[in-house]
Amino acid sequence: MADALSTLPFSPFLGIAPWALAGVFASHFFGCFIRGAFGFGSNVPIVLLTTWLLGPHHAILLAVMTGLVAQFHLIPQGLKTVDWQVTKPLLGGLLVGVAMGTWAFTVLAADWLTVVMGLLIAVIVVMDYFRLLKRLDLWINLRSKLVTSTLATTAGAVGAVSGGGAFYFLVAYLKLACPTPATLRGTNIITSGLFMFARVGMLVVAGLISYTLLVETVLLIPVVFAATWTGTKFFRSSSPARFFAALQLMLIAMATMLVVKGIVEIT
Repeated sequence: MADALSTLPFSPFLGIAPWALAGVFASHFFGCFIRGAFGFGSNVPIVLLTTWLLGPHHAILLAVMTGLVAQFHLIPQGLKTVDWQVTKPLLGGLLVGVAMGTWAFTVLAADWLTVVMGLLIAVIVVMDYFRLLKRLDLWINLRSKLVTSTLATTAGAVGAVSGGGAFYFLVAYLKLACPTPATLRGTNIITSGLFMFARVGMLVVAGLISYTLLVETVLLIPVVFAATWTGTKFFRSSSPARFFAALQLMLIAMATMLVVKGIVEIT
């Protein structure tokens, strides 16, 4: 398969061994399944898994592109239940954060990017697991414009640098702000979609979206839609609570592995 792909225009996945290419496709299926189940969250597991196979920059860029494709399948669902009063105040901060994070992404070396990426994702997941924002709500008005803008800017920057994770950072806040599970999921879908459009736009401006990357994304589209559809069916037929807890533990383990990998490369 790898040999056949190398003869296509723009040489997608050039130099990637067949077993590694299979791992890339499997990783994108797994990540997009998660996005289908929860409305967000595909980029982090995809990046964590494919960084070992493609390198951090390539892994992040490809995850951003396939995540954007996957979100198209979910947007109609999100529009039915989104809470615009929660979504609108987040948009300005997200755009500023995406710009800051994209700049950092373009200047960080691959080895340091691996370390930073692992650390940021680990912090995000730990904050969500221990519900730190919910505890802060006892002393701080998390719905104030200052707090909302700060959270959104930080989330946008973290997501842009690490290739994902912005909504692992925001999910604790969104749980407090959205009155029902349905509005939480819809708000996640729409806000995540807007974040991803902004992210891709910034990457295009930065000149990081190549024709080869677009061809690679097209090749992954069948996997993306199959996984998103499967994840949506899973979400509707079973409770995601235990699956989400297992996902958090897995992400922490893999983030730790990335940090170790990056430190080894640096030293």
